[in-house]
Amino acid sequence: MAITKINKISAYLNTFFWLFTTYLLAPYFYVSILLAKKNKNPLKILVIQIGKIGDLVCTTPIFREIKKRYPSAHLTTLVLSKTEGVLKNNPRIDEIIFITNYVGTSGKLRLLNMLRKEKYDWAINFLPDSFGDIISFWSLIPHRITTTYRYSGEIVRLISIFNNYRLEYKRHTPLSKHYLNLLGFLDIKDPSGEKEVFIRPAEEEKASEFLRAKNLSTDDLLIGISATAGIKMKEWEPQKFAVLADRLIEEKNAKIIFIGSADDRILVEGVQKMMHNNSVNACGLFGLSEVPALLKRLKLFISVDTGPLYIADAVGVPVVDILGPVDAGEIYSLGKRSVIVQKKIYCAPCAHMFYVPRFCKEGHLRCFKEITPEEVFEAASFLINKQQ
Repeated sequence: MAITKINKISAYLNTFFWLFTTYLLAPYFYVSILLAKKNKNPLKILVIQIGKIGDLVCTTPIFREIKKRYPSAHLTTLVLSKTEGVLKNNPRIDEIIFITNYVGTSGKLRLLNMLRKEKYDWAINFLPDSFGDIISFWSLIPHRITTTYRYSGEIVRLISIFNNYRLEYKRHTPLSKHYLNLLGFLDIKDPSGEKEVFIRPAEEEKASEFLRAKNLSTDDLLIGISATAGIKMKEWEPQKFAVLADRLIEEKNAKIIFIGSADDRILVEGVQKMMHNNSVNACGLFGLSEVPALLKRLKLFISVDTGPLYIADAVGVPVVDILGPVDAGEIYSLGKRSVIVQKKIYCAPCAHMFYVPRFCKEGHLRCFKEITPEEVFEAASFLINKQQ
Protein backbone atom coordinates (compact mmCIF):
# COMPACT_ATOMS: atom_id res chain seq x y z
CA MET A 1 0.00 0.00 0.00
CA ALA A 2 2.85 2.39 0.90
CA ILE A 3 4.62 1.68 -2.41
CA THR A 4 1.42 2.38 -4.35
CA LYS A 5 0.97 5.68 -2.55
CA ILE A 6 4.59 6.67 -3.26
CA ASN A 7 4.14 5.80 -6.95
CA LYS A 8 0.99 7.94 -7.15
CA ILE A 9 2.77 10.90 -5.53
CA SER A 10 5.72 10.45 -7.89
CA ALA A 11 3.44 10.33 -10.92
CA TYR A 12 1.59 13.46 -9.81
CA LEU A 13 4.83 15.37 -9.22
CA ASN A 14 6.12 14.31 -12.64
CA THR A 15 2.92 15.48 -14.32
CA PHE A 16 3.01 18.74 -12.40
CA PHE A 17 6.61 19.27 -13.54
CA TRP A 18 5.57 19.04 -17.19
CA LEU A 19 2.57 21.32 -16.59
CA PHE A 20 4.61 23.98 -14.80
CA THR A 21 7.46 23.86 -17.32
CA THR A 22 5.05 24.05 -20.27
CA TYR A 23 3.43 27.20 -18.90
CA LEU A 24 6.84 28.67 -18.07
CA LEU A 25 8.22 28.06 -21.58
CA ALA A 26 4.99 28.75 -23.49
CA PRO A 27 6.06 32.25 -24.68
CA TYR A 28 9.29 30.80 -26.07
CA PHE A 29 7.42 27.98 -27.85
CA TYR A 30 4.89 30.37 -29.40
CA VAL A 31 7.59 32.72 -30.67
CA SER A 32 9.62 29.80 -32.03
CA ILE A 33 6.57 28.48 -33.91
CA LEU A 34 5.88 31.92 -35.40
CA LEU A 35 9.49 32.42 -36.52
CA ALA A 36 9.99 28.94 -37.88
CA LYS A 37 10.35 28.66 -41.64
CA LYS A 38 7.52 26.89 -43.39
CA ASN A 39 8.32 23.37 -44.50
CA LYS A 40 8.86 23.33 -48.27
CA ASN A 41 8.93 19.57 -48.37
CA PRO A 42 5.75 17.43 -48.62
CA LEU A 43 3.33 17.86 -45.74
CA LYS A 44 4.46 16.10 -42.55
CA ILE A 45 1.79 14.84 -40.17
CA LEU A 46 2.26 13.27 -36.73
CA VAL A 47 -0.54 11.01 -35.46
CA ILE A 48 -0.39 10.42 -31.69
CA GLN A 49 -2.39 7.36 -30.63
CA ILE A 50 -1.13 5.89 -27.38
CA GLY A 51 -4.27 3.89 -26.65
CA LYS A 52 -4.63 0.11 -26.58
CA ILE A 53 -5.13 -2.38 -29.41
CA GLY A 54 -8.79 -1.55 -30.03
CA ASP A 55 -8.03 2.18 -30.10
CA LEU A 56 -5.34 1.66 -32.71
CA VAL A 57 -7.42 -0.67 -34.90
CA CYS A 58 -10.15 1.95 -34.98
CA THR A 59 -7.65 4.66 -35.88
CA THR A 60 -6.68 2.86 -39.11
CA PRO A 61 -9.31 4.70 -41.20
CA ILE A 62 -7.54 7.93 -40.27
CA PHE A 63 -4.31 6.88 -41.97
CA ARG A 64 -6.13 5.92 -45.15
CA GLU A 65 -8.19 9.10 -45.31
CA ILE A 66 -5.16 11.34 -44.72
CA LYS A 67 -3.24 9.62 -47.51
CA LYS A 68 -6.25 9.83 -49.80
CA ARG A 69 -6.50 13.60 -49.27
CA TYR A 70 -2.72 14.23 -49.12
CA PRO A 71 -1.06 11.38 -51.06
CA SER A 72 2.45 12.86 -50.89
CA ALA A 73 2.29 13.58 -47.14
CA HIS A 74 4.82 11.96 -44.82
CA LEU A 75 2.73 10.23 -42.15
CA THR A 76 4.31 9.32 -38.82
CA THR A 77 2.49 7.69 -35.93
CA LEU A 78 3.48 7.61 -32.27
CA VAL A 79 2.20 4.48 -30.49
CA LEU A 80 2.87 2.04 -27.66
CA SER A 81 5.35 -0.67 -28.64
CA LYS A 82 2.95 -3.44 -27.58
CA THR A 83 0.41 -2.31 -30.19
CA GLU A 84 2.85 -2.14 -33.09
CA GLY A 85 1.58 -5.36 -34.67
CA VAL A 86 -1.68 -3.64 -35.63
CA LEU A 87 0.22 -1.27 -37.95
CA LYS A 88 3.22 -3.41 -38.89
CA ASN A 89 1.97 -4.14 -42.41
CA ASN A 90 0.09 -0.89 -43.00
CA PRO A 91 1.30 0.75 -46.25
CA ARG A 92 -0.34 4.07 -45.38
CA ILE A 93 2.21 4.81 -42.66
CA ASP A 94 5.71 6.04 -43.47
CA GLU A 95 7.18 5.85 -39.97
CA ILE A 96 6.28 4.35 -36.59
CA ILE A 97 7.76 5.70 -33.34
CA PHE A 98 7.30 3.92 -30.02
CA ILE A 99 6.71 6.27 -27.11
CA THR A 100 7.56 3.40 -24.75
CA ASN A 101 11.18 3.57 -25.96
CA TYR A 102 11.52 6.98 -24.29
CA VAL A 103 11.05 6.51 -20.55
CA GLY A 104 11.66 8.98 -17.77
CA THR A 105 12.18 12.71 -18.09
CA SER A 106 15.44 12.37 -20.04
CA GLY A 107 13.85 9.91 -22.47
CA LYS A 108 10.88 12.18 -23.08
CA LEU A 109 13.19 15.13 -23.71
CA ARG A 110 15.12 13.06 -26.27
CA LEU A 111 11.84 12.21 -27.99
CA LEU A 112 10.74 15.84 -28.08
CA ASN A 113 14.11 16.96 -29.43
CA MET A 114 13.94 14.33 -32.17
CA LEU A 115 10.40 15.32 -33.17
CA ARG A 116 11.31 19.00 -33.20
CA LYS A 117 14.04 18.34 -35.77
CA GLU A 118 11.51 16.66 -38.06
CA LYS A 119 9.55 19.93 -38.45
CA TYR A 120 6.06 18.46 -38.60
CA ASP A 121 3.27 20.61 -40.00
CA TRP A 122 0.37 18.97 -38.19
CA ALA A 123 -0.10 16.84 -35.08
CA ILE A 124 -3.27 14.97 -34.11
CA ASN A 125 -3.61 13.69 -30.55
CA PHE A 126 -6.59 11.35 -30.46
CA LEU A 127 -6.90 10.85 -26.72
CA PRO A 128 -7.41 13.51 -24.04
CA ASP A 129 -3.91 12.95 -22.71
CA SER A 130 -1.67 15.63 -21.24
CA PHE A 131 1.61 14.28 -22.54
CA GLY A 132 0.18 13.80 -26.04
CA ASP A 133 -0.62 17.54 -26.03
CA ILE A 134 2.81 18.36 -24.61
CA ILE A 135 4.43 16.45 -27.47
CA SER A 136 2.64 18.57 -30.07
CA PHE A 137 3.48 21.88 -28.38
CA TRP A 138 7.08 21.19 -27.31
CA SER A 139 7.85 19.83 -30.79
CA LEU A 140 6.94 23.27 -32.20
CA ILE A 141 4.29 21.85 -34.52
CA PRO A 142 2.27 24.82 -35.83
CA HIS A 143 -1.07 23.05 -36.30
CA ARG A 144 -2.09 21.01 -33.23
CA ILE A 145 -5.33 19.03 -33.05
CA THR A 146 -6.54 17.34 -29.87
CA THR A 147 -9.51 15.69 -28.21
CA THR A 148 -10.91 17.37 -25.11
CA TYR A 149 -13.21 15.73 -22.57
CA ARG A 150 -15.24 17.45 -19.88
CA TYR A 151 -14.53 14.67 -17.37
CA SER A 152 -10.74 14.87 -17.79
CA GLY A 153 -8.61 15.84 -14.84
CA GLU A 154 -7.61 19.44 -14.25
CA ILE A 155 -4.04 18.98 -15.51
CA VAL A 156 -5.24 17.52 -18.83
CA ARG A 157 -7.58 20.48 -19.29
CA LEU A 158 -4.84 22.99 -18.44
CA ILE A 159 -2.48 21.46 -21.02
CA SER A 160 -5.11 21.13 -23.76
CA ILE A 161 -5.38 24.91 -24.18
CA PHE A 162 -2.03 24.92 -26.01
CA ASN A 163 -3.67 23.24 -29.00
CA ASN A 164 -5.08 25.54 -31.65
CA TYR A 165 -7.69 22.99 -32.82
CA ARG A 166 -9.80 21.29 -30.14
CA LEU A 167 -12.83 19.04 -30.44
CA GLU A 168 -14.74 17.87 -27.38
CA TYR A 169 -15.63 14.20 -27.15
CA LYS A 170 -19.19 13.91 -25.89
CA ARG A 171 -20.42 10.87 -24.01
CA HIS A 172 -22.68 8.35 -25.80
CA THR A 173 -20.94 9.14 -29.12
CA PRO A 174 -19.10 6.31 -30.94
CA LEU A 175 -15.44 7.15 -30.49
CA SER A 176 -14.67 6.15 -34.09
CA LYS A 177 -17.09 8.87 -35.25
CA HIS A 178 -15.28 11.40 -33.08
CA TYR A 179 -11.95 10.33 -34.60
CA LEU A 180 -13.30 10.95 -38.10
CA ASN A 181 -14.67 14.34 -37.07
CA LEU A 182 -11.15 15.43 -36.06
CA LEU A 183 -10.17 15.15 -39.73
CA GLY A 184 -12.38 18.14 -40.50
CA PHE A 185 -9.54 20.37 -39.26
CA LEU A 186 -7.42 18.92 -42.08
CA ASP A 187 -10.09 19.73 -44.66
CA ILE A 188 -10.96 16.06 -45.06
CA LYS A 189 -14.67 15.78 -45.80
CA ASP A 190 -16.94 12.71 -45.60
CA PRO A 191 -14.22 10.28 -44.48
CA SER A 192 -14.93 6.55 -44.50
CA GLY A 193 -14.81 4.73 -41.18
CA GLU A 194 -13.92 1.32 -42.61
CA LYS A 195 -11.17 -0.25 -40.52
CA GLU A 196 -8.08 -1.75 -42.15
CA VAL A 197 -5.75 -4.55 -41.09
CA PHE A 198 -3.13 -5.79 -43.56
CA ILE A 199 -1.86 -9.38 -43.72
CA ARG A 200 1.37 -10.63 -45.33
CA PRO A 201 1.70 -13.99 -47.15
CA ALA A 202 3.95 -15.38 -44.39
CA GLU A 203 1.24 -14.71 -41.82
CA GLU A 204 -1.38 -16.34 -44.04
CA GLU A 205 0.80 -19.42 -44.30
CA LYS A 206 1.35 -19.60 -40.54
CA ALA A 207 -2.40 -19.52 -39.92
CA SER A 208 -3.02 -22.22 -42.55
CA GLU A 209 -0.28 -24.42 -41.12
CA PHE A 210 -1.70 -24.00 -37.62
CA LEU A 211 -5.12 -25.20 -38.74
CA ARG A 212 -3.62 -28.17 -40.58
CA ALA A 213 -1.62 -29.15 -37.49
CA LYS A 214 -4.82 -29.09 -35.41
CA ASN A 215 -6.71 -31.06 -38.08
CA LEU A 216 -9.00 -28.10 -38.71
CA SER A 217 -10.27 -26.69 -41.97
CA THR A 218 -11.93 -23.46 -43.10
CA ASP A 219 -14.83 -25.71 -44.13
CA ASP A 220 -15.43 -26.33 -40.42
CA LEU A 221 -17.54 -24.01 -38.31
CA LEU A 222 -14.51 -22.33 -36.73
CA ILE A 223 -15.50 -20.10 -33.81
CA GLY A 224 -12.95 -17.99 -31.97
CA ILE A 225 -13.43 -16.97 -28.35
CA SER A 226 -11.54 -14.34 -26.37
CA ALA A 227 -12.25 -14.76 -22.66
CA THR A 228 -10.16 -11.92 -21.24
CA ALA A 229 -10.12 -8.13 -21.49
CA GLY A 230 -7.15 -7.02 -19.40
CA ILE A 231 -9.59 -5.19 -17.10
CA LYS A 232 -11.54 -7.46 -14.76
CA MET A 233 -14.57 -5.17 -14.86
CA LYS A 234 -14.97 -6.07 -18.56
CA GLU A 235 -14.68 -9.85 -18.19
CA TRP A 236 -17.42 -12.50 -18.19
CA GLU A 237 -17.13 -15.52 -15.87
CA PRO A 238 -14.84 -18.32 -17.19
CA GLN A 239 -17.38 -21.05 -16.35
CA LYS A 240 -19.94 -19.36 -18.60
CA PHE A 241 -17.48 -19.44 -21.50
CA ALA A 242 -17.03 -23.16 -20.82
CA VAL A 243 -20.80 -23.79 -20.94
CA LEU A 244 -21.13 -21.69 -24.09
CA ALA A 245 -18.25 -23.42 -25.88
CA ASP A 246 -19.61 -26.88 -25.04
CA ARG A 247 -23.05 -26.02 -26.37
CA LEU A 248 -21.63 -24.60 -29.61
CA ILE A 249 -19.69 -27.83 -30.10
CA GLU A 250 -22.58 -30.14 -29.25
CA GLU A 251 -25.41 -28.33 -31.04
CA LYS A 252 -23.62 -26.57 -33.89
CA ASN A 253 -20.73 -28.97 -34.45
CA ALA A 254 -18.41 -26.00 -33.98
CA LYS A 255 -14.65 -26.13 -33.58
CA ILE A 256 -13.60 -23.75 -30.82
CA ILE A 257 -10.31 -21.82 -30.84
CA PHE A 258 -9.48 -19.69 -27.81
CA ILE A 259 -7.47 -16.63 -28.80
CA GLY A 260 -5.39 -14.32 -26.63
CA SER A 261 -1.91 -13.39 -25.49
CA ALA A 262 0.54 -15.62 -23.63
CA ASP A 263 -0.73 -14.04 -20.38
CA ASP A 264 -4.21 -15.42 -21.12
CA ARG A 265 -3.08 -19.01 -21.57
CA ILE A 266 -3.50 -20.17 -17.96
CA LEU A 267 -6.99 -18.69 -17.64
CA VAL A 268 -8.04 -20.37 -20.89
CA GLU A 269 -6.62 -23.69 -19.70
CA GLY A 270 -8.91 -23.31 -16.70
CA VAL A 271 -11.88 -22.79 -19.01
CA GLN A 272 -10.91 -25.88 -21.01
CA LYS A 273 -10.77 -28.00 -17.84
CA MET A 274 -14.39 -27.03 -17.11
CA MET A 275 -15.48 -28.13 -20.60
CA HIS A 276 -16.73 -31.59 -21.59
CA ASN A 277 -15.43 -31.30 -25.15
CA ASN A 278 -12.09 -30.61 -26.79
CA SER A 279 -11.05 -27.14 -27.90
CA VAL A 280 -7.87 -25.43 -29.11
CA ASN A 281 -5.86 -22.98 -27.02
CA ALA A 282 -4.02 -20.59 -29.36
CA CYS A 283 -3.12 -18.06 -26.67
CA GLY A 284 0.42 -16.77 -27.15
CA LEU A 285 0.99 -18.72 -30.36
CA PHE A 286 0.39 -15.75 -32.67
CA GLY A 287 1.96 -12.30 -32.47
CA LEU A 288 -0.27 -9.27 -32.84
CA SER A 289 0.60 -8.85 -36.53
CA GLU A 290 -0.20 -12.55 -37.10
CA VAL A 291 -3.55 -12.67 -35.28
CA PRO A 292 -5.57 -11.15 -38.18
CA ALA A 293 -4.60 -14.05 -40.47
CA LEU A 294 -6.00 -16.55 -37.97
CA LEU A 295 -9.12 -14.51 -37.20
CA LYS A 296 -9.88 -14.15 -40.90
CA ARG A 297 -10.39 -17.90 -41.15
CA LEU A 298 -13.13 -17.95 -38.51
CA LYS A 299 -16.85 -18.07 -39.16
CA LEU A 300 -17.59 -16.20 -35.92
CA PHE A 301 -15.77 -14.48 -33.08
CA ILE A 302 -17.20 -14.19 -29.56
CA SER A 303 -15.54 -11.88 -27.06
CA VAL A 304 -15.86 -9.42 -24.27
CA ASP A 305 -15.14 -5.87 -25.40
CA THR A 306 -11.40 -5.98 -26.16
CA GLY A 307 -8.85 -5.45 -28.94
CA PRO A 308 -9.13 -8.76 -30.86
CA LEU A 309 -12.86 -8.13 -31.27
CA TYR A 310 -12.11 -5.11 -33.44
CA ILE A 311 -9.42 -6.95 -35.38
CA ALA A 312 -11.98 -9.68 -36.19
CA ASP A 313 -14.46 -7.03 -37.27
CA ALA A 314 -11.82 -5.35 -39.43
CA VAL A 315 -11.13 -8.57 -41.37
CA GLY A 316 -14.86 -9.12 -41.97
CA VAL A 317 -15.67 -11.77 -39.37
CA PRO A 318 -19.10 -11.59 -37.64
CA VAL A 319 -18.70 -10.82 -33.93
CA VAL A 320 -20.66 -11.21 -30.72
CA ASP A 321 -19.67 -8.54 -28.19
CA ILE A 322 -20.44 -9.39 -24.55
CA LEU A 323 -20.53 -5.83 -23.31
CA GLY A 324 -21.25 -5.77 -19.58
CA PRO A 325 -20.85 -2.31 -17.98
CA VAL A 326 -19.61 -0.49 -21.10
CA ASP A 327 -21.69 2.28 -22.72
CA ALA A 328 -22.90 0.70 -25.98
CA GLY A 329 -23.29 4.12 -27.56
CA GLU A 330 -19.62 4.88 -27.13
CA ILE A 331 -17.93 1.73 -28.39
CA TYR A 332 -16.15 1.79 -31.70
CA SER A 333 -18.50 1.14 -34.60
CA LEU A 334 -18.83 -2.54 -35.47
CA GLY A 335 -19.92 -3.93 -38.82
CA LYS A 336 -23.45 -4.93 -39.72
CA ARG A 337 -22.62 -8.56 -38.96
CA SER A 338 -22.37 -8.00 -35.22
CA VAL A 339 -24.54 -8.52 -32.16
CA ILE A 340 -24.09 -6.84 -28.79
CA VAL A 341 -25.22 -8.78 -25.72
CA GLN A 342 -25.87 -6.50 -22.77
CA LYS A 343 -28.16 -6.28 -19.77
CA LYS A 344 -29.99 -3.10 -18.87
CA ILE A 345 -29.18 -2.61 -15.19
CA TYR A 346 -30.11 0.47 -13.14
CA CYS A 347 -26.44 1.37 -12.54
CA ALA A 348 -25.16 0.67 -16.04
CA PRO A 349 -23.40 1.81 -18.04
CA CYS A 350 -20.71 2.85 -15.60
CA ALA A 351 -17.75 2.32 -17.94
CA HIS A 352 -17.18 5.09 -20.47
CA MET A 353 -14.56 6.05 -22.98
CA PHE A 354 -11.51 7.34 -21.12
CA TYR A 355 -12.94 6.00 -17.85
CA VAL A 356 -13.36 2.35 -16.84
CA PRO A 357 -13.80 1.69 -13.10
CA ARG A 358 -11.53 -0.95 -11.60
CA PHE A 359 -14.34 -2.50 -9.53
CA CYS A 360 -18.13 -2.53 -9.33
CA LYS A 361 -19.13 0.34 -7.06
CA GLU A 362 -22.46 -1.38 -6.32
CA GLY A 363 -20.65 -4.59 -5.37
CA HIS A 364 -22.74 -6.98 -7.52
CA LEU A 365 -21.57 -6.69 -11.16
CA ARG A 366 -25.06 -7.73 -12.26
CA CYS A 367 -24.45 -6.32 -15.75
CA PHE A 368 -22.21 -9.35 -16.37
CA LYS A 369 -23.56 -11.91 -13.95
CA GLU A 370 -27.07 -11.74 -15.42
CA ILE A 371 -25.83 -12.41 -18.97
CA THR A 372 -26.37 -16.13 -19.51
CA PRO A 373 -24.62 -18.58 -21.85
CA GLU A 374 -28.07 -19.12 -23.39
CA GLU A 375 -28.31 -15.47 -24.46
CA VAL A 376 -24.83 -15.47 -26.01
CA PHE A 377 -25.57 -18.81 -27.71
CA GLU A 378 -28.71 -17.32 -29.27
CA ALA A 379 -26.74 -14.33 -30.56
CA ALA A 380 -24.12 -16.67 -32.00
CA SER A 381 -26.80 -18.87 -33.59
CA PHE A 382 -28.36 -15.81 -35.23
CA LEU A 383 -25.08 -14.87 -36.91
CA ILE A 384 -24.34 -18.47 -37.88
CA ASN A 385 -27.75 -18.84 -39.49
CA LYS A 386 -27.25 -15.63 -41.48
CA GLN A 387 -24.22 -17.20 -43.14
CA GLN A 388 -26.08 -20.31 -44.26
